[in-house]
Amino acid sequence: MYDPDLFGNPVGEKGRELLEEMNEHHRKLSEWALSLISDIGCERILDIGCGGGMQISLLADMFHDAEIYGIDISEDAVMMTQSLNSDIVKEGRCYVSQASVSDIPFDDGSFDLVTAFETYFFWPDLENDIKEVVSKVRNNGHLLIVSEAYPHPDFNELNDEASLLYGFTLRSNEDIASMLSAYGMNVRVNVIEEKNWVAFIGSKR
Repeated sequence: MYDPDLFGNPVGEKGRELLEEMNEHHRKLSEWALSLISDIGCERILDIGCGGGMQISLLADMFHDAEIYGIDISEDAVMMTQSLNSDIVKEGRCYVSQASVSDIPFDDGSFDLVTAFETYFFWPDLENDIKEVVSKVRNNGHLLIVSEAYPHPDFNELNDEASLLYGFTLRSNEDIASMLSAYGMNVRVNVIEEKNWVAFIGSKR
């Protein structure tokens, strides 16, 4: 059994084991979410909470010429992401650093696409953190926030147990969409209801 604190900040041997499991467990979710934005063009991408680096690998395969940046609060996650993506790091088109979503170390409007897979529910100040994230998207750029769970009557018992076990807080799809809209995003909410998956796609106004 993992310490719940590890899920929001994977560190040490157990944290690295967890990151490897997340890379495997979240792949199908990530592939589905990325398929929803296959028609957009990107030159510069930021992945927030890059974890074990699997999503950056998928982004690199999808957007062959893009520069990809990753941030994570966990130093171990940064190191694992760099290792998993060592080929594109060596090519000079992948850069990974330790940073918090609450203080993203890039200028406003820096990215064509900002992504966040399986992480919003660990953000320490959700509304302000969403504001910070949106600020990094250029005008007419895109934001993708993905979660394998959202409040739904068919899954509430399971999600409540997971929330206690993993230390996260889910918010309704309406709440997330409303916050994104308030900070300048046109929002599309995509769900696979039988899996309890959700992807928020924002386009910066």
